[in-house]
Amino acid sequence: MRYYVFNSGSKGNCTLLIADQHYLMIDMGVSKRGLQTKLIETGVPFEKIEHVLFTHSHTDHIKGLKYFNLDQIYATSLTCMVREDHTLVPYQTYMINGFKVTVIPTSHDVKGSIGFIIEYGDEKLVYVTDTGYLYEKTLPMIKNADYYIFESNHNVKMLLNTNRTQELKKRILGDYGHLSNEDCALYVTRALGEKTKEIVLAHISQEANTPELALETFNKIAEEGGISLNNISIRCASQEFTVSGGSFDEVTLK
Repeated sequence: MRYYVFNSGSKGNCTLLIADQHYLMIDMGVSKRGLQTKLIETGVPFEKIEHVLFTHSHTDHIKGLKYFNLDQIYATSLTCMVREDHTLVPYQTYMINGFKVTVIPTSHDVKGSIGFIIEYGDEKLVYVTDTGYLYEKTLPMIKNADYYIFESNHNVKMLLNTNRTQELKKRILGDYGHLSNEDCALYVTRALGEKTKEIVLAHISQEANTPELALETFNKIAEEGGISLNNISIRCASQEFTVSGGSFDEVTLK
């Protein structure tokens, strides 16, 4: 399984998974032209994208919803119009074009928000953004994944020092907001296992965070917990450039 995090953040989110010439996208909060430009990097034309999972109904995740038909869309019924047999329910597992997709609920300020545990063969990827916390039932489910794409939205001190309204700051910091650098690091370091190879810190705020701070916090909390990251690649997703990873099968992109 190969992944491409094309865009991640409040300006737009879009991630593509590829395995054995199967294509599955998570969110399309970008323009079609913008996605087509990013797809050039993969050699995959837009028309090859077979199915799209949508996490929730905020514009930065569903801006490009209109470019897909009902046969391609998978989401909760609270996110968008969706076929009955494509309606996603938390803690249920679905086979979608060869991918095993388990839906996990997230806690955000819009109803029906979700994340995913996606498996293909013996590989497992956890995708979690836009949540104030994780439910206890979810925690054992995300353990020992090969790949984590996980929200590390803000540095608390930087957020409090922004010009944002107090109401917005309270929302972001609350149970229905976004994970801070510390939150992300605590969740992910507790979930890591022998299989874990790569971590992508996602949805990083451009006003209330920096990639350097997110990485520094993650490494610090891992060190304090006695957790070795020597064999794990940790990078930050971006609004501008693509972050790719996973296992690469040469036949995948033919």
